[in-house]
Amino acid sequence: MGEFNKQKYDNQYAKENYDRCIFNVPKGQKAVIEAHWKAKGYKSLNAYVNDLITQDMGRTGEKQGIHIQNSNGVVIGGNNNNGIVIGDIKGNVNM
Repeated sequence: MGEFNKQKYDNQYAKENYDRCIFNVPKGQKAVIEAHWKAKGYKSLNAYVNDLITQDMGRTGEKQGIHIQNSNGVVIGGNNNNGIVIGDIKGNVNM
């Protein structure tokens, strides 16, 4: 039996469970954006962007929503008949 390859497992899991979105920003903005999301208390750029999208979709009344689970296992978006559930990293939840 071969050894367990965690990197291969993680890559396969990500491929099966996530869509990848790549975006570009003007030169020098990456550092500015990183300082901003860190100052706001986010653990990653990914968490920050997902939260922004979820909040924007909630403001615009989108019903389909997106389901996001943060690194603490908290669902900060959802797809249900009641609309979008939004929570922030501080534990505040809006329905």
